Amino acid sequence: MTSDLSALFNNAKKVTLVSVPVKEESENEAVEEEAVVESKKRKIIEEREYEDPSVVNAQTVFVGNVPIGCTQKELRTLFSQYGTVKSVRLRNLIPLNPKQGKRLAFIKKEFHPLQKTITAYIRFTDETEAEDATSLNGHLYKEHHLRVDVAHDLDTNTKHDHKRSIFIGNLPFDANDDDVWKAFEECGEIDSVRLVRDRATSVGKGFGYVLFQDEASVGLALRMNENCKIGNRMIRIKTAVKKPKHVKPKMSTKKPRRAKDKFISKKSVRSDTNDGVMQGRVEKRPSVKLRKEKQKKNKKNHSTKTNNANKDVIQFQKKK
Repeated sequence: MTSDLSALFNNAKKVTLVSVPVKEESENEAVEEEAVVESKKRKIIEEREYEDPSVVNAQTVFVGNVPIGCTQKELRTLFSQYGTVKSVRLRNLIPLNPKQGKRLAFIKKEFHPLQKTITAYIRFTDETEAEDATSLNGHLYKEHHLRVDVAHDLDTNTKHDHKRSIFIGNLPFDANDDDVWKAFEECGEIDSVRLVRDRATSVGKGFGYVLFQDEASVGLALRMNENCKIGNRMIRIKTAVKKPKHVKPKMSTKKPRRAKDKFISKKSVRSDTNDGVMQGRVEKRPSVKLRKEKQKKNKKNHSTKTNNANKDVIQFQKKK
């Protein structure tokens, strides 16, 4: 028994001696990995600072109507067939708790109950790859029609054609892009659907736009005015009109000048004709005339009183 106990004690010593350096190596490796990750983050930040925004937009693709349960890996695998994906960013996430961050809400999957879709920005290494990826526009992915455009086209608005688009109003606030897509599929091939939403809650504002691939589809869609129902509402359909930009008038810092006819100095105007007005003076306003006449009467009354008082004093002295 004593030999067995001594053997176990010696083995325990060996285990403790061997286990200490293994822990030190694991800690060193973790520190090295953190340093590598930090260096990569610094390189990415430096690259973003020195990159031309026009080039970045040309290499980036905007993806709309993405299902809310979609992840970055799924989008990367979907778009990797057109080239090497450099980055995937998810946007327009609305957390259930407004005080909670969007990243934490995405990890916990705690979104606003009325939000069903999100948007994404996918960047490629080349501009041609981004243009090829736009072929997924209108692709049905998880029962959602994706809207895919180059980010450069969104900034310049060169791709939008008002002749091929219609305006739809009186939509339900909880309507989705796919509901509108199904309603106008019979009119022709649809290029994109855009519903205007509130940024804070992602709830629709009751109107949107539909862009067709052919102008003839617009005429067929206009015939459906007040005959097309989405949800419980009869929608309103009109042609999309490009509204002119509202230019605010420039406010001048200088004070406005007074009209010359109302306020004219007495010295600046001289009348050549004697029409009841003194020469070199402007005819006074009636209120000014009345005030002047009252002042003259008061002066006369005061002068007569003083003269009578003086006469009385002189007569009193003579009597004495």
